[in-house]
Amino acid sequence: MSRKKSSILVVAIGLALLSLALIAPLPKASAPCGEEIVLDWRGRASLFVLGFAALLWATEALPVAFTGLVAVVLLPMLGAMQWDQAVRAGLTSDVIPFLVGIMITSEAIASSGLADRMSRAIAARVGNHPKTAVFMLLATGAVLSMCIGNLSAAAIITPLGIALLEANQAPKGRSSLGKAVMIACAWGPLIGAVATPAGSTSNVLAMGFLRELAGVNISFVQWMAVALPAALMMIMPAWAVLVTLFPPEPDALGIRVTDENTGASSTLTRDEWSVVAGIAAMWGLWLGAGFLERATGMRVSPSLGAVLGALVTLSLRSNGINWADVESSLSMGTIITVASGLSLGSAIHGSTAGKWLASILFSPIIGMPLFPRALLLAASICLLKTMFSSNTATAAILMPVLISLAAGQPGQDSTALWQLVAPAAMATSLSTILTTSSPTSLLAYRAGYFTTADMAKAGLLFLVPASVSLAAACVLLIR
Repeated sequence: MSRKKSSILVVAIGLALLSLALIAPLPKASAPCGEEIVLDWRGRASLFVLGFAALLWATEALPVAFTGLVAVVLLPMLGAMQWDQAVRAGLTSDVIPFLVGIMITSEAIASSGLADRMSRAIAARVGNHPKTAVFMLLATGAVLSMCIGNLSAAAIITPLGIALLEANQAPKGRSSLGKAVMIACAWGPLIGAVATPAGSTSNVLAMGFLRELAGVNISFVQWMAVALPAALMMIMPAWAVLVTLFPPEPDALGIRVTDENTGASSTLTRDEWSVVAGIAAMWGLWLGAGFLERATGMRVSPSLGAVLGALVTLSLRSNGINWADVESSLSMGTIITVASGLSLGSAIHGSTAGKWLASILFSPIIGMPLFPRALLLAASICLLKTMFSSNTATAAILMPVLISLAAGQPGQDSTALWQLVAPAAMATSLSTILTTSSPTSLLAYRAGYFTTADMAKAGLLFLVPASVSLAAACVLLIR
């Protein structure tokens, strides 16, 4: 069957099956207080659009960005959301300028030669051992993400993986090493994002919901005490899944990276220094945000640091600012996909679909013993992540309902409530199954070395050790 015919078949089957969400009787759901949650037309329409988009994203029956646009158009056409609200939800988020700044910096890391220099340093340490290269990129991405956030870490580590593959002429879409390396560039930052509140905005959002809805205050150190061991436990299983599912070709890493550039200068060029200065400005603003907010009374958004870093990098380039190069560094498809995911998340959150879906999924789990409950909560959130292009949207939709369900249980003190909610809160950062579930994954995906099916297969295998790691840490370390 041709690609066009198979795409038409997937779309037709998806429309037929998901149309049941609009007309068929659906299971009843109840709030913790016993009140029945009625799924109105807006909720049904939102579920239909979300399911349809998730199916097309997972199968790649249509281009990813095109699917996003179709989904956003369907929202007002089916009565799920006003058109202007859908546009605002997608385009006014802080994620979009953050992504633009990160894309510019990411491209500068590659074009300046800094990524190539760093990849040579990695290659010098891994030699002709491709499995070691996969592990180093995975671990480096995780450590960076703990400090500067998953998207920023991916912006730094992804060009390194690309440079390493390009230097060794790994064919896109056909190289097992290419698949393992680039998925590692996505997974490392996503795993590291679990470890600290700074790793993902969804972590901070979950902590805020706990404080506001349940009166449970979780500090930075309390989060790390549980999440850091969990993240560290995930790294080896993640590496094992990648090198087993995509066994690197024995001769995939030759001597090109070390031999072809032996004459390269040991000192950084001006363009490389411009990138270093831009990243320093970016990190400086992020780290000093609290001081600036107290001094100025103005909120310092994460996207401000990303855009400032990009401006510093561009301003210090040796050949000045070439706006055509800047435009080429921006992936409009990625921006559209992220914006459409934010619109979909807003539609679910603003309708009865969010509460209905969370109640259906979580109510049977709440009363289970500690470890099975933590395991199923973590796995459920990881699977639900396939429906969203934003960790923040996942946390905003699911965490309030889960906290409400948990708080309604008898005998729930602050420690018990934190132990119950923690696996789900930390899992909101683990977008390791579907490429469209996070901008972090999209940065690696747009390089073209792996398909959404490749990452989905690996992600489903990784789901088990990831959920076990989160559940074990939460049960053993929260007392």
